[in-house]
Amino acid sequence: MKEDVPQLKHIVNKRRPLQLWLSLAVFAVLIGGLILILQPWRTIKNVSVASTVVSKEQIKKYVNVDQTTPYWRLVGQQAFIENRLQSQNNKIDSVKVTLNDGDVLFTVVERVNAGFVQQKGQWYAINQQGNRHSVSQPDGDAPVYTGFKSDDTLAKTAVTFSNFEASLRQNISQIIFSPTKENPKRLKIIMADGNTVLATTTTFGQKIVYYPGIAAQMKAKGVVDLQFGAFSYNYKS
Repeated sequence: MKEDVPQLKHIVNKRRPLQLWLSLAVFAVLIGGLILILQPWRTIKNVSVASTVVSKEQIKKYVNVDQTTPYWRLVGQQAFIENRLQSQNNKIDSVKVTLNDGDVLFTVVERVNAGFVQQKGQWYAINQQGNRHSVSQPDGDAPVYTGFKSDDTLAKTAVTFSNFEASLRQNISQIIFSPTKENPKRLKIIMADGNTVLATTTTFGQKIVYYPGIAAQMKAKGVVDLQFGAFSYNYKS
């Protein structure tokens, strides 16, 4: 039994170098894989921004990224960068960072201010989900809602407005709930360009897309009636 002990020690000592080499080989493979993923020699080729509220220059400033930025700084950091961008600008609702072969794309979704409404002497701002929070006064960047007796109708109208393109949203200064006997769901919309739009709450979102084309053909300022059709007439008539 005692003669077997030196032989066992010899076998154990023989295995140690093998285990060490195997560990070193695994470590080398892991390091090599990490280097291939991070590619520290690469830099960002191109920075693109899909946004109506944040410029490429602002994005570069907020997250310190340009065509000299190492590619590895962005790999696996997209969620962190997205959160940082949201915290830097209150007009950003969400951000998606996409990496593709050295190109980085920032897709920014705007946080839309759907407008303002005054109730019992207090002003409220309405967000793109139709929810409200108190403010001191309107800031002039979104329409004022008046005449609405139903909070549900107001919220749905605000959500509809939020889905319009920015150029159209910027041209709407006031949205009035103005029912008539013929149309109990009528909206009267005061446009910043001097025209007035008549619409219906249930079809407002679908028909307002006709407004730019109709307005462009009008020879004088007037009314664009989208209640039951799509036509216009000037104020004098």
